[in-house]
Amino acid sequence: MEEFALRRTLSDELHARAFHDFDGAGRFIRFVYLTDGNSADILGYVNAFLDANGKDAITDRQKFLRLEMDGYALRVEQHTEFLSVSFVEKGHGKTAGLLGDAFDPDLTHLPLAWARSIPAPVFHAIWLEIGGKAPRGNTPEKMQAMMQSRGIASNIFSGGDAQLHFAFDIDDAGFSRIAVFNEKIAPNRMGRIVQRIVELETYRMLALLGFAAVREHGARLGGIERTVGGLTSDLAAQIRQSHGQVQQLLSVLSSQAADLEEIYSRTSYRLAATKAYEAILNDRISGLQLSRLEGFQGIRGFLGRRMTPALDSCRAFAERLSRLSERITRAGDLLQTQTEMIIQRQNRDLLRSMNARARQQLRLQQTVERLSIAAVTYYGVGLVGYLGKPLPLASWGLDINLFKAAAVPVIAFLVWLAIREVKAGINRDEDEGSVDAAAGPEERP
Repeated sequence: MEEFALRRTLSDELHARAFHDFDGAGRFIRFVYLTDGNSADILGYVNAFLDANGKDAITDRQKFLRLEMDGYALRVEQHTEFLSVSFVEKGHGKTAGLLGDAFDPDLTHLPLAWARSIPAPVFHAIWLEIGGKAPRGNTPEKMQAMMQSRGIASNIFSGGDAQLHFAFDIDDAGFSRIAVFNEKIAPNRMGRIVQRIVELETYRMLALLGFAAVREHGARLGGIERTVGGLTSDLAAQIRQSHGQVQQLLSVLSSQAADLEEIYSRTSYRLAATKAYEAILNDRISGLQLSRLEGFQGIRGFLGRRMTPALDSCRAFAERLSRLSERITRAGDLLQTQTEMIIQRQNRDLLRSMNARARQQLRLQQTVERLSIAAVTYYGVGLVGYLGKPLPLASWGLDINLFKAAAVPVIAFLVWLAIREVKAGINRDEDEGSVDAAAGPEERP
């Protein structure tokens, strides 16, 4: 049958990073590297090691690789923004306590020196030791010395079948130490538990990347908040003035909006990733079924007391970004409204000025019309005088001057009629033009 193109890929995703059984005592050591989507250098280094040991290379698209080497297993995992190289050693017999070479890079046969030379800065290094049952008389002070940590977080888990101790710190060799004392957990179940513990420690550090971004951009965001607050106060003062000028505030607001957008673009992904990593972290803690270990501080309490403020800061920073964006949007709307009102007032003043000029031009035009009538009448009477000279006015009992005087009102009336007809024609043309402009193309003749 014809299959959807992604069917196999989606189905295989559930089995992409399976963890094998973990029997007896041993260790799980993981190196984590941030890749930002480019892991070519790390993969090239790993493939050179695989080729030297007669193994097939890992490809860019291969998300998981587990190879059985000489006395240990090598795991390479590619994630969205990090890559991990891990070593798994198991099968040792130990009834109580940890192995003698626990947490000692110089004693183990694992190729840790090769891993330390990977061409990328290590983001996190985890060393998990699994031993037998917990030694008698185990105390927080003893565990703190064993783990080289400033504080220990410990619990019983899986219904009391084992003890878990986290250092949540970095030792002299650069590792974050974890110790598991297993009393009776089956190998297949222990494999899943080890994977869950290592992921807990990995995502704990990844979640804190958001807090680093908050500290980096927090002061700048605070500066934008203060500037926008002052701008809003200035805007309110300008609006209360009948002729307030707000144009100079637009450049300031635009600059702050651009700075805020830059901060959002730099932190939005990281804050969203922190939220996702926090959810994974809480899920891994819940899956361990932790219970109180007498005399020790619990893992939930330790992380809650130390990580919650940092994660709360990330959430608060995201809320501040959102609220500040809304404030800038509202201030921009107010500025736009005030600017439109200023433009309307300017248009009103301009129309008033144009009306005043139009009235002046009308009065001037009327004065010119009167003068034009007088001038044309004067020249018309002169023409009548020239026409009356050849006529026998004396025989008609008329004087030339009287003849010219009688022509004055007649000529003036005719000139007035002519000017009136010209003005009427101009008005008719303007009215027809307005009608044509208002009518659609299909309505025009």
